[in-house]
Amino acid sequence: MPRLDRTTEAMLLDMDGTLLDSGASVERVRSARAGEHGRRPGAAVRDGRGSAPGERRVVRQVGFAQAALGFTVNSLGACLVLLARDLGVHPGELAWLSSSFGAGLLAVGAAGPLVLRPGPRPALLTAALVAAAGAALLAVAPVEAAAATGALLLGLGAAGLVLVTPALLHGPDAAARLARANAAASVSALLGPPAIGALDAAGANGRLALLLAVPPLLFLAADSRARPPVDSGARDRRPPAGPRSSRPEADAADRAHDSSPAHGFSPAHGPSRAHDPSPVRGSYPAQGDGGGSGPPVGRRAAGAWAAIVAAVSMEFCFTIWATTRLQDTGLTAAAAAATATAFLVGMAAGRLAAPRLLGRGVPVVPLGCGFAAAGTLAVALTASPAPVAAGLLAAGLGIAPLYPVTLARLVQVPGLTAARSAAYGALASGTAILAAPAALAALGAALDLRTAFLVTVPPLAAVLAAASWPRARPE
Repeated sequence: MPRLDRTTEAMLLDMDGTLLDSGASVERVRSARAGEHGRRPGAAVRDGRGSAPGERRVVRQVGFAQAALGFTVNSLGACLVLLARDLGVHPGELAWLSSSFGAGLLAVGAAGPLVLRPGPRPALLTAALVAAAGAALLAVAPVEAAAATGALLLGLGAAGLVLVTPALLHGPDAAARLARANAAASVSALLGPPAIGALDAAGANGRLALLLAVPPLLFLAADSRARPPVDSGARDRRPPAGPRSSRPEADAADRAHDSSPAHGFSPAHGPSRAHDPSPVRGSYPAQGDGGGSGPPVGRRAAGAWAAIVAAVSMEFCFTIWATTRLQDTGLTAAAAAATATAFLVGMAAGRLAAPRLLGRGVPVVPLGCGFAAAGTLAVALTASPAPVAAGLLAAGLGIAPLYPVTLARLVQVPGLTAARSAAYGALASGTAILAAPAALAALGAALDLRTAFLVTVPPLAAVLAAASWPRARPE
């Protein structure tokens, strides 16, 4: 080809992906046209993109990861009661059991960019194997030291699965996709406490039910070893925010642009977007993050981080202590573990409904906080099992969408790489899981568990609802 020595003022390049990746602009146009014709932007982008085999594979992996995660983590409260009985101690003395998951989240969150640098497959493989080993050991541990080791391994493995999930689910409807993933966890969580209670009532040790989580974790580890399709080398991009809306939760579901989960993952670990080598695409900024205006990135990230802490704190206060609260009403350990699934039923129903509510612009965070506060009143102010179970159901319905929506807001903060947003989310969850159930236990010891629920959950719900209430946007 002859060499042309000439000076030009501009160069026109093609837009089919050969020289430039046009994915972001194409998705912006599709989303805008979808809005003009009354369709949800996220659905239009998905229809245009199709469903690649690699994407279906990652959906399968996330499903198995969340199912195992929900089953094991939401069984910790019942395991705490049974382990305390087996060891002859008070359940309050085994607070470390619930803290292991939080400690694991802090560890993997702090090392998030480093952990994710080789890609998601090594992280998935390692997390699945570690979680399987921890679940097996906690199920059969005869002494406290072995149980502590199993709980630590389970916490680290589960935390690794939490870290990878938001990095894989950046998409045109990030909040809705995260809600669906968490719905899988909530549905599988329904099986944990009843299985533990039924096995214990039958005369075996109920903790053996944790072994049910081992096969799916091993399958996940094997599935994550296969290589994904070759990546095209797309970079992590966060296009400028479009026109603002008064529907923050719906926009969180519709404004993020997609990454094909089949792509590889090599996140940047520096703050500059220009040098970010991650092929995992970022997302559009959350609604209200109007380009260069508004609060700085650090303040936006801090606010989103604090919202996750509040949401997860409420969730784990019930996850860990619901069985103990029901036992205080006079139920046996097995009956209390089975009845505690009322909270998990509410969580599953709420997360299955969340994507549809988000698409309709319902302010799910303030509404959910109201349900959570009302349910807490029923849990704390009644003394018989039936109203306490009804309160747990209402609280679960309200708390269900809080984590996926607040996590989506963090993921959509402009200026954060995919790896850093996932790491910050894990750190926020770990902080809440370590602090909230332990604080509830301390308050319960000083006062009583009923009063502890009252002084912990409603204030958190009020703060989160006030911070998330939709505000009118100036024209």
